[in-house]
Amino acid sequence: MKRVAIYIDGSNFYFSAKKKFNCKIDIEKFCKKLTGENDLIKINYYIAPVEQFTNPEMFSSQQKFFEKLKKINKFKIILGRLEKRKRDGETYFVEKATDVNLALDLVLDAQADEYDEAYLVSNDGDFSSAVKAVIERFGKEITYAAIGNNKTISHHLKNTANETLKIDEDFIDDVKL
Repeated sequence: MKRVAIYIDGSNFYFSAKKKFNCKIDIEKFCKKLTGENDLIKINYYIAPVEQFTNPEMFSSQQKFFEKLKKINKFKIILGRLEKRKRDGETYFVEKATDVNLALDLVLDAQADEYDEAYLVSNDGDFSSAVKAVIERFGKEITYAAIGNNKTISHHLKNTANETLKIDEDFIDDVKL
């Protein structure tokens, strides 16, 4: 039985699943289905919190979501931040630190021998260097859980990870809310 860790890029996961399947997903069931009979040792979920005063309604909704997630066994929320930007008079927010936190944890947890296999749930090809380091330096298995179509999944992660698991309708049907 392998020790398995799951690293979820929260924002990427949410928007990829929404675009591909147009449904909400039970994250606990999703993770259990990924790991099967293996020993699930941790689920790390990386996300930037919405500012309370900028968008009170979205903040409230996100906080309720976080409270549900905190009830999942071995689940940890790792927070990044949203930085306000302006372009052509329009205000928008950029997520910062979440990707760096995920990449660091993926590598440092491998170095600490916390897992045998990790699932990376993100379509962000920027993680490919961290994935490569984990495989080559620490001999760990990395499975890229790809959500989307051939245009939206990461070519770099697909080529770097030991395995790519394409999340399809059959998979999602079992884990929908």
